[in-house]
Parts: sequence; structure tokens; C-alpha cells
Amino acid sequence: MTMVSHPSANNSKQHPSPSLQEPNESQSFSSSPSLGNVLTACLDLLKIDDPEVRKKAVEFVGSVPLGTVNTYGKWITAAKAIADSCAVSGRLFSQSEMCDFLTVAAKGVDSKRAGAKAVNDATFHIYVDIMENYQKSDDRVKLHYPRIIVDTISALDKGVDTRGEAVGVYSLDRYYQERKSTAILEDPAATYVGTPTSEKPASSASQDLPSYSDELVENLVHITGRPRKDLEQSLAGLQAADIKKITDLSLNYKRLQKYSKLLSSPAAFKKEVEKELGRKLTDNQLQHAINSIRKAKTYIENVLDGKFVPHGTHGINHVKHNLEYGYQLMGLMEPRKRRSN
Repeated sequence: MTMVSHPSANNSKQHPSPSLQEPNESQSFSSSPSLGNVLTACLDLLKIDDPEVRKKAVEFVGSVPLGTVNTYGKWITAAKAIADSCAVSGRLFSQSEMCDFLTVAAKGVDSKRAGAKAVNDATFHIYVDIMENYQKSDDRVKLHYPRIIVDTISALDKGVDTRGEAVGVYSLDRYYQERKSTAILEDPAATYVGTPTSEKPASSASQDLPSYSDELVENLVHITGRPRKDLEQSLAGLQAADIKKITDLSLNYKRLQKYSKLLSSPAAFKKEVEKELGRKLTDNQLQHAINSIRKAKTYIENVLDGKFVPHGTHGINHVKHNLEYGYQLMGLMEPRKRRSN
């Protein structure tokens, strides 16, 4: 996509630079290269040579289901993997690199839409935001800026971001601004872990038969205030993995209540959690933990009611996944085991 120039940005580096003036994905890759080749092309355009970032990006695209690639296209899928790998690797972009990333990400927009006024206006507004606000942003926000841009470009092109959240064209600016506060609460690597439900081996079906204890039901009666019969009906319809998760939380509910009382003082909360864990938490991890504690009862009830519907690029619900990440950080929920093969 060609970025138009604007008087407010005349005293800064013009974008896109000549080296980034390639056609859109559908024009440049008509021979349908592999996703790996598209990823390499994006990394090279962005001049990202960091071995750790490149390795992590390759790992990420290697775990993306084919359906995801078909939905979002290879270019957006690759750009997302790069954005996520930079975030987990701690790589911060300079202002000019951020403008280049916007240009590269925007090449994933369908060529039939690339010249539309809505597309040009949206990308231009992001460019202006980068020029005016990026330098003074907190480093945590800077770290996730590429992810925010990829999500916005995906929403602009497909009507949904890379998490599967629907975004109207007239809501793009509000969505873009809101992502600055929500993206920093997420673990970019989390959505690449595990096998989608539809890809589980048939032999595992017998291991996933739901079962639950009387103790769990009793605990849930106290936590939710729901009748025992209603809870038993809800539990009967859950997968074994979800029953295990709410069992973990119910057994740790006294700790949840204790942490909840400390939320009014983040410093006291951090001190108590780190004391019990025996290790330090980063600011990002602390925010995950606080958010998860605040929504513990809501999480349990949403699991029981089946409200966490899988969606998005990796067949999961990102809200559910990020809440679980917070519980896992505090040792309130057992981390999901990785497949051994």
C-alpha cells in the first residue's frame, strides 16, 4: 500500500521508503509461495536480522493451522508472527521502523481494497499516530505496537482482527486506541501453544470424558450461589480440561479471596503474590494476575455457561486464555502440558 504524504509529517522521514514499494500480496506472490517464504520476505523487508526473533517467528508460523492461513492470508499471518515474536523477545522498534512495519503489514490488504478511501484513511491515521505519539509511549505499549497494527490492518481488510473480534470500519479508530490498553495484558506466545480441539487424535477421546467430584460441586455452590442440580447439569456438558481448570480455582478459592482483598493496593498485592511464589513478577505479569483475580467468579461462571466460544486465528477464546495465563502465573491453575510429539 502506498502511504500518502501529509504536511504534519513533512519534517520526518517519508514513508514508505523506496525499498518497501512492492505490490500487495496477491500481486507479488501470485505463484503462491509457502508461508515460510512469505515470512522470510517480510523479515527481510523489515531488515530484522535478530536470530532470536527470526527463530521465534518461524516457530510461530509453524504452529498456525491451515484454516487460519486461509482466513487471514499468508501475509497477515506472517506479519502477526513477526509482531508476536518481537513482543516476546523484547525487541522495541524505532519510530522509523514502526512506520516501515505499518507499510509492510498493510501490504496484506486485498489488492481490490488497497486503494479504497477507507483503507488509505485508516492507514494514514495510524501513520500520523506513530509520528505524533509513538516516541512518548510507555515501553510496554511500544513493545506491542506491531501487534496492535497487525490487528487493525486485519480488521480493516477482513472485518475481524487476528483474535476473531469483529470490528466495523467506522469503529477502527476507537478499536485501534483501545488495543493500546488491551494488547499489553496479553501473552503473545500463548495463542500458539497446544493443538486445536478439532485436531486432537481420536485416541484421546476416551481420556476427555467429563468427570467431577462432589467436593467441586459443593465448592461451586458457595462460589456461584447456584443450585447443586444446575451446577451438575453444567459440569456434565464440559470438557475434562475445563473441569480440571475450575477445580483448580475452586480448591484455591481462599487464596483468590485473599488476593482480591489486596487489589486496592497493587504494591501489597505484588508483595504477597511474590512471597508465595518465591519469585518476582514483571509489570506485564502483574497486570495479568490482577486482571485474572478481578474476574475469577466471572471466569468460572462463563466456563459453566459455555460462554467462552473458541474463535480467532488459533481456535481459542483469547479472553479465556489470558485469564487462565494469569491464574497459571500465580500457581492457582496448573499450566496446560505441551504435547510431547
